[in-house]
Amino acid sequence: MVKLPPRRANWLSLLAFFITLGSGCASLPEQAPAAGGFHLLGKLGVVQGADSVSARFLWRQTPRRFDIDLWGPLGQGRVTLAGSERRMELRRGDGSVISRGPPEAVMTEHLGWSLPLSVLPEWVRGRPAPGLPVSGREYDDAGRLAAFEQLDWRVELERYQTVDGSAAKPAEGAALPHRVTASRGAYRIRLVISEWRI
Repeated sequence: MVKLPPRRANWLSLLAFFITLGSGCASLPEQAPAAGGFHLLGKLGVVQGADSVSARFLWRQTPRRFDIDLWGPLGQGRVTLAGSERRMELRRGDGSVISRGPPEAVMTEHLGWSLPLSVLPEWVRGRPAPGLPVSGREYDDAGRLAAFEQLDWRVELERYQTVDGSAAKPAEGAALPHRVTASRGAYRIRLVISEWRI
């Protein structure tokens, strides 16, 4: 299980994350996502016991790659996670590379936490990742998937919202979760999505 570093080391990680990197704010890209992909804007929270980290994010996903910008309160600090489920780069706001390698290892070493990026693109769409065992399915009053278990994570999907399709394919709109919470033991990840583009 991913563990946050001790409190002192965690503060040093946060200092580097929020202060020494570049700054700026973000909005969803004007261009439509690649076919089968999405763009998300929202807030990320990671909690383990008494330790917690929060950041805003802009996530651009294609079927094979992701680019996720993260920044702190008031636009402070910016890093980008860019790559695929097997290998990624962690970049500063100026584009310089901090580290390369397997996503979980890079994030844990340099940020003090990690995301399950091999399955998270499916979870934020409100569905389990295909080809992997899934159990404990629960549904809301509208018949939409509200919770399930996969890879020892419990995933909760809340406050579905209708998201329009692209201008070229408006019929591809869908009901997608506004909040996604994934928990494994004392470790919890929560994404609150303010804007979707599919």
